[in-house]
Amino acid sequence: MAHVTNTKGLPEEYIKLVQEFADFLRQKTLRPVKGKEQIGFHVWPLGVKGKLTREEIYDHL
Repeated sequence: MAHVTNTKGLPEEYIKLVQEFADFLRQKTLRPVKGKEQIGFHVWPLGVKGKLTREEIYDHL
């Protein structure tokens, strides 16, 4: 799944910086850990059934 980041209006140097940071994060997730399997970003395992409102999310504050 590809995502697009809107960089409209940013100077070219900032766009390059964003691209370099994204490449850094991508490489970091592909780096093997002590000879074991590669690490990837994971989804929160508990999940939520249904939808949460802003009030429900921030109710504890």
